Parts: sequence; structure tokens; C-alpha cells
Amino acid sequence: MPRPTVALRDTTNPLTPDESAAVLALAAEAAAADGSQPLSEQFRLSVRAREHDGVDHLLAVGADGSLVGYAQSRSGDGPPSGELVVAPDARRSGVGTALLAALPDGIRLWSHATGAAADAATAFARATGLVPVRSLHVMGRSLRDGPAWPPASLDPRYAVRSFEPGRDEDAWLALNAAAFAHHPEQGSLRRADLDQRMAEPWWDPAGLVLVVEAAEPDVLAASHWTKVDPPDGDVGEVYVVAVSPDRQGQGLGRAVTVLGLDHLRSLGLARVVLYVDEDNVAAVRTYAALGFEDVEVHRQFARADEPDNTDGADGADGVSSPALG
Repeated sequence: MPRPTVALRDTTNPLTPDESAAVLALAAEAAAADGSQPLSEQFRLSVRAREHDGVDHLLAVGADGSLVGYAQSRSGDGPPSGELVVAPDARRSGVGTALLAALPDGIRLWSHATGAAADAATAFARATGLVPVRSLHVMGRSLRDGPAWPPASLDPRYAVRSFEPGRDEDAWLALNAAAFAHHPEQGSLRRADLDQRMAEPWWDPAGLVLVVEAAEPDVLAASHWTKVDPPDGDVGEVYVVAVSPDRQGQGLGRAVTVLGLDHLRSLGLARVVLYVDEDNVAAVRTYAALGFEDVEVHRQFARADEPDNTDGADGADGVSSPALG
């Protein structure tokens, strides 16, 4: 197969609706072939919304005009992050290499592949001079059996309620930004990002559990955003757990995690999963104590000669999905 043509879509030449649909179809085809999503939630949302604020899209087009590969890069406070997918029938023909060459210098490239697809992604990274610099662990447990988790214990000055649209958006964004101030993806979540998620079919305000001041219920101390996607599925997710930095050391992280697990179990779900940075030792320890075990590991790669290729999230008090990564 001849090398593809790589086209950039940015603010000056935006992604079209047809191109957006083609990218999502390509990602779905790859997911069906590999058994895992090649693009994380935030990357897919940016494709669907044809977002270009800090986001560039790269389209690899074959000689017949068909889309054979796609990559996205996202800029922020740190190095740009990216994800890449190649059509199953166009692999090992230079498509991935062409896309990688067109991505910005210093890019950190995520692989969410599992099994044989993960082995292929690692081989591609090694062949193109990329080394692993960050690991995101997927942990899971049964909601029906296995070790029981203890009941939530809260100081009487705190109360528990669900998120209320139209009331809590700004306060929750402020809590999230503070809790994840050093997290390269989650800490940069904006109102537009929150609105995107609240428009998704899986959004359920009852699944966003808030711990608030009993005397001032608009003051948020901690939160646990749970998720069930697809909404009719039987697997829940610990989507985002956040504790205000000035409330740390009070056991709120464990308590709000348990409150979210109680909510997911009340829905009759079979299992729950979560995503947590390997470097977030305190969070990994907390989830292990609650009966979570490793299921798989997602990795981020960077050039071996990059000057700062070892830092990931540095232990924010919470957990977040690669939906944001």
C-alpha cells in the first residue's frame, strides 16, 4: 500500500461532519477488531464535537480516498498528549508511522489496547523510538460478592446529596480543579467538557455523589462521580473521585468512594471498574483495600530523548478515567 496522505484539521481547516463520522466509524471498527477502544472518551468527544480549542486532528487518507488512520493531539500546560488509530486492514503499511511523524514534537502517545493489540502497540512504540513514561491501571471488583467494604463514616458536620444541574456546575468544577491541580488531564476540565458529559446518554445526576457542609450545602468537600456506560449495561465505573485539598486527612476520600460504590450496587450492577495512575500510590492502596484488583494497564509513550519524559500525575487525591486522558 502506498504511504497515505496526512491532512491536518485545525481552526483554519476544521474537521467536517462527514470526516468526524468517518473517524468515529474507524475507531469503532478498530475496537471491534481489537477488543478495546483505541480512542479514550475525551478524544472521541472532541471528534464528535469537532473541537479545535487546543485540539488538532490528523487524517490519514489512502490512495482511494478512504480514511485509513487517525490521530489527535491535545495541548495543555504540559507536553501535548495524543492517541492514534489505524484501520485494521491498513496496518503494517506505514500509516501509523506517517501519523506519528505529523504529530507535534514532544507528543506523549497513549495506548489503551489490551491483549495482542497491546503487544502490537508496544512493538510499534519500540520500533519508532518511543518508551513508556506513564501507566494507568484499570482495577475492578464484583459488586455482588467478594470482600465487603465498610460502611461510609462521615463527621456530623458533613451531609450527602446528589449533584443538581443548574446549581452545582461551578462549585464542582472548582473542587475538581483543586483536587487535580497537578493532573495533566483531569485538572484542566472546563465547563464545556462538563457540559459534553452531561449531554451523554449515560449521564445521571444521581450518580454524582456530593459530600457538602451540613450547614452550607452549597460548599462541596468531596465528590464521587459514578458512571454506567452503556446505561443498560451491568458494569459501573468509579469515574472521578475528588477531595478538596483543604479537607484531606479527614477520611473523605474513602467515605465518598464507599458512598459511590453503594450507589452502583443499588442499581443491581454486576461489577465496577476504575482507572488510576500507577504513581498515585495512596489511591491504589485505598482501592486495593476496598477489594479492587488489577484488570489491565494502559500506557503512555514518549521519545526516549525527551528531556522530561518521566513525570505523570503526581498523586492527586482521586481517580479519573482515561476518558480525560
